[in-house]
Amino acid sequence: MRPIGYWIKELDRRLEAGFERELGDVTRREWQVLNALPGDTGPFDGAEALRNLQRRGWVDGDQLTPAGEQAKADLGIRVARVREAVTAGVSEDEYRTTIRTLERMVGNLPQE
Repeated sequence: MRPIGYWIKELDRRLEAGFERELGDVTRREWQVLNALPGDTGPFDGAEALRNLQRRGWVDGDQLTPAGEQAKADLGIRVARVREAVTAGVSEDEYRTTIRTLERMVGNLPQE
């Protein structure tokens, strides 16, 4: 049985690959920032991603442009496919338990 660290890293690696396949030239970080707008992009440390979205014409300041709104809607469909794939065969209760367990484990460790 492999340790939890292995599974967390492997899941993240596969999520990254899944997003890369689905989103094409939009990075996972750019999607996270785009999806968070308008609002706080701080938790994603998304300054570079925000600048990239601004260069694409999807964001003006910290507000979505009409093109950004459309991109967010289009990319949201693709992201939903990745999320559906990763949770296939996992019940809602199993998912919630996993999240609560990971939250508790993270809370057991000091922030750096």
